[in-house]
Amino acid sequence: MHGLRVAAVLLAASTALFAQPGQPKFDAAAVQRGAAEFKSSCGFCHGDDATGNRAPDLIRSVALNHDNDGDVLGPVIRNGRPDKGMPGFSTLTPKQVADIVVFLHSQALAALRSNGVPRDYPLAKLLTGNAAAGKTYFSGAGGCSGCHSVTGDLAGISRKYSPLELQQRMLYPGGRTATVTATVTLPDGNTMQGKVVTNDEFDIGITAPDGWYRSWPKSAVKVEMHDPLEAHRAMMEKYTDANIHNLFAYLETLK
Repeated sequence: MHGLRVAAVLLAASTALFAQPGQPKFDAAAVQRGAAEFKSSCGFCHGDDATGNRAPDLIRSVALNHDNDGDVLGPVIRNGRPDKGMPGFSTLTPKQVADIVVFLHSQALAALRSNGVPRDYPLAKLLTGNAAAGKTYFSGAGGCSGCHSVTGDLAGISRKYSPLELQQRMLYPGGRTATVTATVTLPDGNTMQGKVVTNDEFDIGITAPDGWYRSWPKSAVKVEMHDPLEAHRAMMEKYTDANIHNLFAYLETLK
């Protein structure tokens, strides 16, 4: 898979990991089923733990890092990537595909944490980019310098985080669950603001500062979304492998 080299590669997390506060929680049984199905269907090429063998490391793939409940991985698993020599697995049931997806996400989390202790990844395996090119990208096409400063919020950043954590924060600086808020303008002109809880094709729902949940049909109100990671989410669709490797190499120089 064409991929951003984002997460490290380690074995599956223990059940205790799934219960850590603030971490995504995976169903242990689903992870176990997914691991078995992955080993049977995909392990020969991608390794039993998805860290790569004859075919690429999936834990560090762009598909996994863009995936939300199988929306990206599911079609890849079912249809394959014929242009890359990957066969499809159309005989897998939706449940089997879902279990594989959970397993892969649990592997990515296990790469970052194990019982609350950061697990590092060899810097040599991550540091494959060109720092000078990364600096140019930071100040130019990447637009990073418009919001960040190497003498301000990023000063000494590589001392604060392990290489793996630095790369993860570079791509998801506020975490995957960064708070999105909205300003809702009502028909009478009054406005309400709050944390977005529901946002689909038909309705918008927020938790207001007073703690109450309120929702409206989108057809009846005007909605202005405020996503603190909007610029980063947009960049995820534009990054090339070279961009991400070079940018990471540059950030590693900020001691």
